Amino acid sequence: MSPEEVVNAFCQALNQDLEASLVYIAADCIYQNMPFAPVHGPQGVRDTLAGFFAITGPVRIETLRQVAVGSLVMNERLDHFAPPTGRAFALPVAGAFEVHDGLITAWRDYFCMRQFAEGTGLAL
Repeated sequence: MSPEEVVNAFCQALNQDLEASLVYIAADCIYQNMPFAPVHGPQGVRDTLAGFFAITGPVRIETLRQVAVGSLVMNERLDHFAPPTGRAFALPVAGAFEVHDGLITAWRDYFCMRQFAEGTGLAL
């Protein structure tokens, strides 16, 4: 698979099941939701996303635009959530993925904390 196909497959899997999506994450992957601290590997991704999903409910990723140059894939997307204790919302996200040997080795997501707080009802 090309790097873009890996990212697309990862996002599609994440729409269905967190555990299934982790097969696309390299053992040494660095994942960072800006401005939070980075986490490492599939376990770090699992723990971080499970924590988010406990608040937001599972994600449904809608990719609006995507570009790929070599091993770098960048997308602009809406991450849709339906929190168990709130109303549904869509969070605009810009993502940067680095893919090597068919696995995501780096993943950075950029989003507005104010929009996240408003969507979840959390005071951050």
